[in-house]
Amino acid sequence: MSGDGHAFLGEEFLTWLWFRLDTAGGDFDLGEGRSVAVAIDDFLAFAPRDDDETEQTLRKGLPTHSQEARAALRNGRRLRKAKLIVAEGPLQYGVTLDGTTMGLTGIKLPEDSEECESAADRSREHAANFLRLHDLIGQLYGLFLADRLRPDYLSTSGERQAQWMAS
Repeated sequence: MSGDGHAFLGEEFLTWLWFRLDTAGGDFDLGEGRSVAVAIDDFLAFAPRDDDETEQTLRKGLPTHSQEARAALRNGRRLRKAKLIVAEGPLQYGVTLDGTTMGLTGIKLPEDSEECESAADRSREHAANFLRLHDLIGQLYGLFLADRLRPDYLSTSGERQAQWMAS
């Protein structure tokens, strides 16, 4: 996504996730009987509004509840990076998502299952879990795009999110 005129959408996606978590909870229906729970963990980085400003980073505790994070939103900053906890059923992942590139870093995969008896089994399970996490993030992004690209977005969800950001 980097270098692309649509890179801002990843930042909007992270901000939308935070909005959804605050206003509707962290459970997302992915369809076909699948759901995923999402939480923002202990790291946020806000995009500067222009090239003359610095990036604002908040760490430790619950930064989404801090006055600094709320002030950043009120001042029109989008979330550039966030550390997320993503859970599907018993599987829990930790990941830092860079909204500008949609890159996943600092990935923490679920614990190995008891069925993993060899290094090859562990490698296969790690690969499957990485692909599952990538798929979950992609599906969440798809939910965001479905909302964001609706013709009435600005007068409905976009307006509610703008009010939330200003509060």
